[in-house]
Amino acid sequence: MSDAVECHDLFCLYDAPTGSVAALRGLSLRVPTGERLVVHGPNGSGKSTLLSVLAAEVAPSAGSVRVDGVELARADDATRTALRRDRLGLVDQRSRRSLRPELDVLDNVALQLRLAGCRKGPARAAAREALGVLGLERLAVRRPGTLSGGEAQRVAVAAALAHRPAVVLADEPTGELDAGAADAVYDALASAVADLGATLVLVTHDPRASRVADRVVRIRDGRLSEQWDPAAPHSETLVVDDRGWVRLPDSLRHGAGASSGAVAVATAEGVLLRGTGTGTPTAAATTASGDRSTDERPAVGSLRDVSVAYDGVPVLDGIDLDVRASTLAVVSGRSGSGKSTLLRILVGLAPADHGTVELLGRPLAGLSRDERAAVRRTGVAVVTQGGSLVETLHVRDNLELARTSRGLPHDDALADELCDRLGLTALAHRPVMSLSGGERQRVAVARALAVEPVLAVLDEPTSQLDEAGAEVVAAVLAEAAAHGVALLVASHDPVLLDAADEVVELGSARIRARTAAEES
Repeated sequence: MSDAVECHDLFCLYDAPTGSVAALRGLSLRVPTGERLVVHGPNGSGKSTLLSVLAAEVAPSAGSVRVDGVELARADDATRTALRRDRLGLVDQRSRRSLRPELDVLDNVALQLRLAGCRKGPARAAAREALGVLGLERLAVRRPGTLSGGEAQRVAVAAALAHRPAVVLADEPTGELDAGAADAVYDALASAVADLGATLVLVTHDPRASRVADRVVRIRDGRLSEQWDPAAPHSETLVVDDRGWVRLPDSLRHGAGASSGAVAVATAEGVLLRGTGTGTPTAAATTASGDRSTDERPAVGSLRDVSVAYDGVPVLDGIDLDVRASTLAVVSGRSGSGKSTLLRILVGLAPADHGTVELLGRPLAGLSRDERAAVRRTGVAVVTQGGSLVETLHVRDNLELARTSRGLPHDDALADELCDRLGLTALAHRPVMSLSGGERQRVAVARALAVEPVLAVLDEPTSQLDEAGAEVVAAVLAEAAAHGVALLVASHDPVLLDAADEVVELGSARIRARTAAEES
């Protein structure tokens, strides 16, 4: 069988003030045509950089890389563009970046076919079929700006498959989806590549992705370190690359031992396959911390009888909610249940069709866009799913810019503390454009807290983080709540759900607070 992807001794370097940073360090990898490969690895290990190289978006610094027969290290711009347009299906971890806001969903999914020269009718028919595979036909006439994060992500998957690519490259395609929706995307990806005879390279932290994989590999420090067959228990092996390097897991380096003189060393290290848990909230709105009552804490934002519909389809229906100081509240619920919409309405970034919204003591009804922004500047920090960081600025500069834009003085001590707590100290003087998706998310959290907000609203802040990274963010948010900040977070992440003072399960019925008696 021929190889759809061939990488040999691949290096990729980014410039930084302290010198070049190696995202890939001699990585070698072969993916046979038709294989479904899942790539795991901690944040910053080089997974997203690898996909950017395979997608012909980032040129390798050294080594060779061939995708569907095209040698990318020597390819010109026209060849790279033709490869992406005609033979690759790309699912970005920031799904909204691949959707055009001025087009409806159907035309977004048909766009790549149109760019390849397909006529409008056949392109739209293929797009409708791709939407149907993912159960998204009802969204065909919607605009991307009206979609939830999960809906936008599934539409981006449909757009990547509609033109029947030879190789599908997916970067965290289910980070913002609930378990059921994520499984549907994995199944759709697996079914689509099987029907096409295509190859799938899927980068994710989600251990459930192995259910559709022929092989799973792990990247550490820019090199392939381990691989296993998900259908064969205890088959995990260490990988010795073409240059003779092997990257040992921490437990083996610290006394667990490893066989010597072998090309592949069995590890049987169960922790590497550990899941992220299956905890889910069981009530409409519950106090999660037992004896920590939130009722007596002042509300800094509230919704009363709020309803929203998109194209006649109800998204929020009669919602009542108080967001209180010194509280970490997590809004959960299936993809498309209105979590992102709720957050946007609370902070005045979108209007409600019905009901009242109050933010920091100000009713938002009747306020202009500039007036709503002025209310936010007095004490609200917002972290969107994309993060909205300034790509060309360094991490510390992004934190400083946030304070400057609010008229706040420099505070190096606060910036140092946030970088330290969020594991960003070593990245502080690197430009955001060189960071992984998970690193960007931690920067976005740091920037939100750097302005010392009364209320911080965060949309899926751990969707691209591994479990260790999610635990760091959860601890930082819980500490901020302990110091008086009100935090409202939209998330499916069980790590955040476990850390929450209050969990709001959002569904088709209106939410309500449960009393202590009901809880007991």
